[in-house]
Amino acid sequence: MPLSTVLFCSRKEIQARPAWPNWAVISVNDTCTYPANLKPGWERVLRLTFDDIDAEQEPYQLFSSEQGREVIEFVKDFTLSGGDGILVHCNAGISRSAAIAKWVAERYRLPFPNSYNLYNKHVFNTLREEHILIGW
Repeated sequence: MPLSTVLFCSRKEIQARPAWPNWAVISVNDTCTYPANLKPGWERVLRLTFDDIDAEQEPYQLFSSEQGREVIEFVKDFTLSGGDGILVHCNAGISRSAAIAKWVAERYRLPFPNSYNLYNKHVFNTLREEHILIGW
């Protein structure tokens, strides 16, 4: 069965939520905080560390092309393995997680709120560009 759902939420929500069978998590962390404490049982977990910025800004870490390729490969591998859904979280569950979820939704033709525009444009555009460069 192909990937059917992508959702995004906050760090607080993911830490309180039990794992869902056959779901993956993309866990986005700020450079100044510890990784989220996820409940055991998620099918797969990708942990990334970058800040919610859209241009180089010291001392913060910008989402990189390498991280974009890492997300793309993770999603591709999980989808090919028959995963049901992907839950993406960041600290507030508004910008970075939404950008990744929006890209997944676009790539797999999944629902995403049409009017939602608070996603991080740099993260979303980096994923689009890397997807084109990879040729997948």
